[in-house]
Amino acid sequence: MSLPFNSPQVLEALSRGMILEANELMGGPYSISASVIHGNHLGRQLGFPTANLELPEKKPLLLAHGVYAVKIEFDQAWYKGMANVGIRPTVDGKNLTIEINLFDFSGDLYGKKLMVHFIGRIRNEKKFNNLDALVDQLHLDKQQALNLLL
Repeated sequence: MSLPFNSPQVLEALSRGMILEANELMGGPYSISASVIHGNHLGRQLGFPTANLELPEKKPLLLAHGVYAVKIEFDQAWYKGMANVGIRPTVDGKNLTIEINLFDFSGDLYGKKLMVHFIGRIRNEKKFNNLDALVDQLHLDKQQALNLLL
């Protein structure tokens, strides 16, 4: 039997970044629907273009900060990707953001609504010494995400 999203066990698992456990408890993946907004376009410059999601004002995000393997539903198609949930400490971020890197996608997503399904957690969010170290880690994150999304 599946537990509702707002059950204490599911909320605890999400807040600890235990997405596999939360998904098992709910009988399906934790998902959010949000519109794509403009960011600072740094991901594109680093070779990992991201769709920055508008956070809902009335519904708090319950996920622990970190990098996740995700499946994205958009325009009746599915894409694999990875998401960063957090404040982006390497680029001196201060506000909570969700950035999605869709694998094998090119196109304009601004203003479009994405349904993001969180499948697995890759790692905690962390501050890197420089952008080159971040890019090296993003390559590793992508490979790990692809392995989780088989």
